[in-house]
Amino acid sequence: MVTWLAKTILTEEKRGHIRIIALELAVIRRRLNELAETMVKLSNKDLMEALNASTSGPTEKQVDSYKLALEKHLDAAESDF
Repeated sequence: MVTWLAKTILTEEKRGHIRIIALELAVIRRRLNELAETMVKLSNKDLMEALNASTSGPTEKQVDSYKLALEKHLDAAESDF
């Protein structure tokens, strides 16, 4: 019975928006898990010492391309709404 009520209240457009939000929430959840893993790794003193001792790291070009990719993703997400 509740399903019938939801179908009468929500338009197809609104259901589409809810689907988009659900997908974005899944992405946000995955990114938060990645951030939590990163925080755990950053709190490991041995790992941080090894990273600081290494001479190789991301280049400025890699950072710029990553930043551009993030901006494109944000623009695409904003355009969906």
